[in-house]
Amino acid sequence: MPPDKKAKLTLSLALALLCISGIAAGITIARLYVSEKWVRHTYDVEVSVKDLESALADVGRRRIVYNESGTAGALVEFGAATNRVSTSLQKIRQLVNDNPSELALLDRLQSNAKERLAISVESVEAKQRHQNDPAKDIEFTSRVARSSFETAEITGQMLENEDALLDQRVRTSSLLFAIALGILIASSILSAVMFWIHYRLLNDELRERRSAEKQLRQLSGRLMHLQDEERRKFARELHHSLGQNLAVAKMTMDSLLALHPSDPRYSDLGGLLEECYSQTRTISYLLHPPLLDELGFASAAKWFIEGFSKHTGIQVTVDISKQAERLPRDLELVLFRILQETLTNIQRHSKSARAIVSVEAKSEQVSMSVRDYGEGIPAEMLASFEVNGATGGVGLAGISERVREFGGKWDLKSSSAGTEVSVKIPLASTAAKAAPPKGEQAYPAVGD
Repeated sequence: MPPDKKAKLTLSLALALLCISGIAAGITIARLYVSEKWVRHTYDVEVSVKDLESALADVGRRRIVYNESGTAGALVEFGAATNRVSTSLQKIRQLVNDNPSELALLDRLQSNAKERLAISVESVEAKQRHQNDPAKDIEFTSRVARSSFETAEITGQMLENEDALLDQRVRTSSLLFAIALGILIASSILSAVMFWIHYRLLNDELRERRSAEKQLRQLSGRLMHLQDEERRKFARELHHSLGQNLAVAKMTMDSLLALHPSDPRYSDLGGLLEECYSQTRTISYLLHPPLLDELGFASAAKWFIEGFSKHTGIQVTVDISKQAERLPRDLELVLFRILQETLTNIQRHSKSARAIVSVEAKSEQVSMSVRDYGEGIPAEMLASFEVNGATGGVGLAGISERVREFGGKWDLKSSSAGTEVSVKIPLASTAAKAAPPKGEQAYPAVGD
């Protein structure tokens, strides 16, 4: 399986795992929330039962206080304590309404509570009628005490039942919490492993792409080198074969014209031979100017710019520093090709009437800039260059490849005021010599 498909599959599995674990964790957490709710419910039942016990005990204390003091305030407190018992019973019934065994115990507890309240009310009423005496108080206290034993028995059973439920529900909550935590930890670990694998696969894919791009750049550079060499060979062949033959034919034609000055055919043929000779020389120079090998970049550039201005009518100002007159041979060829491409683009696209070429060489690098004052590059193409470092133009792509091969940098700036192409190439990266290779001589200009 290709690395990109493996990366996509791994990412899909990681995302699916996160979704599944998220759903599972969500369900478990929801059940944990319900379980914790029942735990709180059990605590509420136990607290309510203890509140009832406290309320019943408070009724007995308020009864004794009233019987001893007989004050109206003590009677009011007794009534409040009695109402509190009823409220507690209602609350317990609401809480245990879904538990039949607890409801049965609650019914017994409610009967017991009514019995205890009735004894206390009877004692208070006797006090109000002034019919109480120590013997009756002792009897009422004894009856309340017997009833309280039954209350303690019933509430004890209810609390035991709730403790059993509480223990079960706490265990369930603990188990659900452990499951939820385990799901989250396991999913996090597995997802991290999946994402790590995805990251490694992406790195491998990126490394392969970079390697492929490097190979393509090397191939592109090699093709440009071969193209330059072929141009050089074609130019030499044009000079040594066709150019020389045309020169000989032109001299022969001149001799015939001297013998037959009145014959217009010789004159026309001489003009045609002169035009073919001139075109052959121009093509040869454009393919590979001999001045580039003989005198260096500066001379070849000035010759080319002079011919360009004469041919196109575009005024080109040239400024080449003295240090840039001779450079390493391969670097001179690269700079000349970039100059050709940029000036050709100015002629074809910019509609500029003038341009400026500046070349400067220092100890560490050589820089060249070509600026026009035309209508600029379209916004879409310029945006593509700023984002991707390239444009749709084949010529600019060639400039990019040539500069990158030498470890240099180039920049393209354009606006409605014109366009500027600037190139910077380090001299240290150029290992080639300025002189031609051994066994290869620069050819003289046609007609020399």
